[in-house]
Order: sequence, then structure tokens, then C-alpha cells
Amino acid sequence: MAHEDEFLDAVKQGNTSAVTDLLRTEPKLAQFAAEHRKTGLHWAAETDQAEIARILIDAGADIEARTSWDATPLDWAATMGSGRVADLLLSRGAKGFTFVVAAALGKLDAVKANVESGADLSADRGAGPPPSPDDDWPADSARVRGDVLSHAMVSAARNGHSQVVAYLLDRGAAIDAKGVFGGTGLHWAALNGHRDTVELLIARGASLTIEDVRFKSTSEGWAIERGHMEIAEVLRAHGTT
Repeated sequence: MAHEDEFLDAVKQGNTSAVTDLLRTEPKLAQFAAEHRKTGLHWAAETDQAEIARILIDAGADIEARTSWDATPLDWAATMGSGRVADLLLSRGAKGFTFVVAAALGKLDAVKANVESGADLSADRGAGPPPSPDDDWPADSARVRGDVLSHAMVSAARNGHSQVVAYLLDRGAAIDAKGVFGGTGLHWAALNGHRDTVELLIARGASLTIEDVRFKSTSEGWAIERGHMEIAEVLRAHGTT
């Protein structure tokens, strides 16, 4: 496993020369999947390492490989807000550019086109709900309930795409809709340091007292967990305590 570990470390560090050298010696590393079936391409997507992703794809990495939770590299790039890798994957033919993915990546024009076409959004949501609710996706989360509009709004809020959030709210997305771990859009925006999105959601009336199901914490607690003390103060000033 030495070379596999070295390879993944190089990917995570964005070390293009090391990744290139290791792939030259062991081409099969491009397809290597470690814990949770995460490939090097998934790791590049997680950290928006576009050049690493390009090297891996050119070396034969599977752009449709799926993790244990059924995420492709494009899905994971969208979840993590990795726009450069997402654009690269799409340019290389990645499938799965769904309504939720578009929202998570802040692609407002694509979001508008989907909504205003009048098409059934549920047909374009990508991965369906999990087999049964759990601590990751509680029964009242937008994904499990099949509320694609609200699920997309939470995904956009997670990555700080305020224009997309505002548009989806105007179109009927539920402002306190829950995403993974039962965290609302406000939880995720606070965790990831997106102050503009936090302030937008507060102004629109988002609840500041909802607790997630995994950590039993409010959005203020999530901000503190990631060290975003200014955002925590904004939330506290609007009555989170």
C-alpha cells in the first residue's frame, strides 16, 4: 500500500510532479480507490485541484467512479463547491449535471432554465433519496421528502451562492429546509464562512434556533465549530441564544 498512500498524499497536497511520476510508474493508480471508494479524482474534486484532476483524467481515471455513498467526482465537486474541477469534468463529458448540481455550483442561468422550463424537477435531481432515513439524511430533510427545489437551495447556501439562494427562495424553496445531518441552509452557510449568504437567510426569516440531528447544534454552533467567529456574532446578535 506504500505507493497507493504516497499517491493519495500527493493528490491531496496538489503535488503535480509527484502525481505524474507515480502514474508513469504505476498507471493503475489513476483508478485506485481507497476508503469509502474515494479515488484520486474524488480527492482532487474535494479540494478543487483542477490540474491534478486533469492529470488523472488524462491518465485514465474514471470520471463516473462512485464512492460508497454513490457520489461521482462531479457530485463531490458540486457538494464541496469545487467549480474549477466541476467545469473540467463537464468539459470531459461527465454525466449528472442535474438541477441540484447546478445550484450547488452557483450556475444561476442553468438553475433558471430548469425552473422556468416548467419541467418536472424531480426527474433531474440526480441521486434519489437514501433507502431509509438515518443520521445523515433525516426523514424531514428536503432530499428524503423529494423537495428538489429546497434541496437545491440548501446546496447553494452551503457553497455561498447567494443569488441562487435568493432566486430559489423567490420560487418557493422552504427557507428552513434541511440537508445532510439535518443542517439547514443557514447551518451550512455558517459552517463554510459565507457571511453574505448567512445575512441573506437571516433577512429572509431563517430560523436561528433549529438544531441539526447529528451534532444537536444551531447554526451559531456550526459557525463556532469552523472558527467563523464574526458569523457566530452576527447570528448571536439576531437572537440565537
